[in-house]
Amino acid sequence: MEPIIDVHSHILPGIDDGARRMWETRELIKQAYGQGIRTIIATPHFHRGKHYIEPGGILELTQKVQREADKLFPDMNIYAGQELIYFHGIFDEVAAGKTVPMAGSDCFLMEFQTDTAYETIYQAVRQMSLMRYRPMLAHIERYPCLRTPGRIEELRKSGAYMQMNFSSLSGGIRYVRETLWCRRMVQEGKIQFLGTDMHRVDFRPPKTGKAVEWIYRRCGEDEAVRMMMRNPMEILIGDARGGNVAVCGGWA
Repeated sequence: MEPIIDVHSHILPGIDDGARRMWETRELIKQAYGQGIRTIIATPHFHRGKHYIEPGGILELTQKVQREADKLFPDMNIYAGQELIYFHGIFDEVAAGKTVPMAGSDCFLMEFQTDTAYETIYQAVRQMSLMRYRPMLAHIERYPCLRTPGRIEELRKSGAYMQMNFSSLSGGIRYVRETLWCRRMVQEGKIQFLGTDMHRVDFRPPKTGKAVEWIYRRCGEDEAVRMMMRNPMEILIGDARGGNVAVCGGWA
């Protein structure tokens, strides 16, 4: 299997409800590495009045985590980003440079409350696109309004990309209906990115095994590589080229 790029994680210690201390960050990295993950984009929450750290502080902490990762696994790479929790005024914060894009690209990971109306999500996507940014919608399986046929396609046409959590594809007796919908979205090619959304060793640790196995078995290697390596690599190419490069247009 190809190495995995995890585009959604909360491994930076002491920032939000993710890793509490550096020891926990190291343990999460160990678990992720054992599951084939070789690149992690750290995406701590950004929310009005909560968990705020200047972008420079996030970049500095990401560098510290990279140094810790180097001690464990020389081929593990850590990049900075943020998960923007939508609120009125978020676009002013983005325009003012108070938020951190995904690995220095033109892409922002965006989260909404589960009961958010579809019109709000649609307008947010349109606004980000008008600002010449690419919104990646975090764990889209949590938004009931996106279950209506045609809405994911409309958001894609408006410039959005869809991220789903590995754990939502893993299955389980209690979540049969939910898992079936998530798997169908993958099989229909509607998901561009996958992430662990890992937080702590005892709360949402990285669990990719069952999902990765299912994707390779039912969707094929090319589809697996597209979501877990090729599309995420476009973000990292933007970082390597020096920042705000519009590379996202090529995402399948």
